[in-house]
Amino acid sequence: MSSHGARADVPGPLRAVELIRVRLPLVRPFRTARGATSHKDALLVHAVTADAEGWGECAAEPTPGYSGETLDGARLMLRDHLVPRAFAGHDFADVRGNAFARAALEAALLDAQLQATDQSLAAYLGGTRPTVEAGVAIGITDDEKELRTLAAAYHAEGYRRIKLKIEPGADVATVAAVRAELGDDVTLAVDANGAYTLEDASTLAALDRFALQCVEQPLPPDAMRAHSELAHRLTTPIALDESVTSATIARDAIALGACRVVNIKPGRVGGVREAQRVHDVCLDGATAALIGGMLETGIGRAVNVALAALPGFTEAGDLSASSRYFVEDITEPWVLIDGHLRVPTGPGIGVSVRPDVIARSALARETLRAES
Repeated sequence: MSSHGARADVPGPLRAVELIRVRLPLVRPFRTARGATSHKDALLVHAVTADAEGWGECAAEPTPGYSGETLDGARLMLRDHLVPRAFAGHDFADVRGNAFARAALEAALLDAQLQATDQSLAAYLGGTRPTVEAGVAIGITDDEKELRTLAAAYHAEGYRRIKLKIEPGADVATVAAVRAELGDDVTLAVDANGAYTLEDASTLAALDRFALQCVEQPLPPDAMRAHSELAHRLTTPIALDESVTSATIARDAIALGACRVVNIKPGRVGGVREAQRVHDVCLDGATAALIGGMLETGIGRAVNVALAALPGFTEAGDLSASSRYFVEDITEPWVLIDGHLRVPTGPGIGVSVRPDVIARSALARETLRAES
């Protein structure tokens, strides 16, 4: 099978697929170098088969800032191409791009498959951990006192890894303030979302003195050679996020010396199976890996946590409790326990959706049915 494909595994005939656009308010606005948001828009994929039901989440954003793929485009791709293929029992190996749409449908079908066979996603993938270390990302803020207070509060909650969003003009002083507030007993990372250029190398090198876990995606996604050059000028490891869209690209990035850490997001690489392949590439290349996040609801978080149980995820990533983002989640809330999240052991993704929350947060719903 092609590395960008996905199997349409279904335990029985696929009868219907429901696409549900939801919007959940965030407990705190989230600002990155690409902009700010006060709510989470997601597209839920609900697959109904003859034997089970499964759920997936499309983590694409409403605008093409993070990826060229958007939620509206993903919905059309699912409606017009991917779901009809799944009804016909075909895979997605001939579909280029559209990673977030493919990942969402793959997750829903895989959830249904595993529910029907009474197997958890973590066990299916080969997960080895009952819990995974949690981490939290803090958006850019212009108020240093607010930033220090927020970082201290998350640390007090039990988060063992804190990632700070940065951008030109809000970088060295930002990290210095949080390191001074928390001391050296917490793992700090920064994420630039591609906001810098190679000309900013001296600024990025100034972050070396803070003993950071990594500088994530400092340069634009397509600047692979520039990342390799920058890596030789920094002591802090570079982590690649937006740049890595497949296992093949991950292998090339490692070979070029463009990164020492890979942030793996199943939506960005086209599904949980391709995410597992990227994980395997990192293991083969003695490269650290971590699970990233896209402000997912509990459905997408379940997939991320199951992946994080794999042995190659040696670095704490962006997995947070539901309360970090939402007053009420689409699923039962994810709860922080001694700095960790528990890996679900129930069938499929191991969480149950809350129809009442979906009904309150739904902006649009459409049901696609197999031809009789």
